[in-house]
This record gives sequence, structure tokens and C-alpha cells, in this order.
Amino acid sequence: MKNHNRLFRFFILAAIISNFNIYQAFGQNKLNVLGGFGLPELLNIGLNIQNNQTQFGIRIGSFPTGPDEKVFSILGEMYYHFAGKSTLSTIRTWYVKFALNYVRDETKYVIDKYLYLNPRIGRDFNISEKIGIEIGAGLIVQLYHTHNRKKPPEFLDLDIAPSVLPSIGITLFYRIQ
Repeated sequence: MKNHNRLFRFFILAAIISNFNIYQAFGQNKLNVLGGFGLPELLNIGLNIQNNQTQFGIRIGSFPTGPDEKVFSILGEMYYHFAGKSTLSTIRTWYVKFALNYVRDETKYVIDKYLYLNPRIGRDFNISEKIGIEIGAGLIVQLYHTHNRKKPPEFLDLDIAPSVLPSIGITLFYRIQ
């Protein structure tokens, strides 16, 4: 179990460092601040670094649940914008996105940890030169899952989760540069 936690921490640290290194290596990069909702990234905030038609980013998310449950999500993502035009931006409007998403869900009975591959296709809608909305849909492919029981349930506990599910997301973005 400790090896999985170390691997997760290494993944997060590598994603953060690589984002800053990419940003410093290319002078024409643009920084985007994001906020949105999606499955599996939940209610989230994040930063993306844009270089031409490619973006790299990281998001953290959560979801308001009951007092006995805590849900946390962290996502590393890569976009490629490939088609469409906008009069408000040089970035193309249609994109494909590949993301790795870690979700931790803890209740008083169990701790579930998931790692998902999250490919999507979507479209940006530019509201102004700085503000836009992105909408995307795709799949959630479960790569890893642990189910650690803390104490016996007081009710019937069915842990049935398909390994492939639909994925959706809507995000408001703001271009800083």
C-alpha cells in the first residue's frame, strides 16, 4: 500500500514540475485558470499551460457530501486542439483530451481509491478574448482500484463498479496571458 501512495505522490510532483518547466521553456506559452464540474474530476479548479494548440494542466476537485464522507480528486491532463476557428482566439475550438485522474472516497466504513484514464472530445466556446467555456464527453476507464474496509457496514454493502463509464465535463476558463 505504501508503494501506491509513493507512486501517487511522485506522479503529482512530476506533473507539477513538468508544467512549470514547460511554461519556462517556451516564451509563447499562455496560462489558463479553470473551474468546472465533471465526472470523475468533480467540482474542480486548475491551471493549464497552453503552447500553440496544445495544453498541459492539473486540477484538484472535491464534491460536497455528507458529514461522514470525504471525496477528493486530482487530475493531470493534456489537450490537443485540432479543428474549428474562433474570431476571439487563435486556438482551435475542437479538442481531444487525455487525462489521468486519481479519486479518493472515504466514508466511516471504507476508503476507495481509483485511478482512471479519461479520454474526451470536446469544444471550446469563446465568450471573449479571455473567457470561455469548454464542454466535453468521453469515457472513464478504470486502471486501478483499492477497497479498504475500516469497519463492517451497518447495511448491505455492494461494491459493484463497472470498469468503463461515460465521462462528461463543463469548465469555465480564463486566459491570464
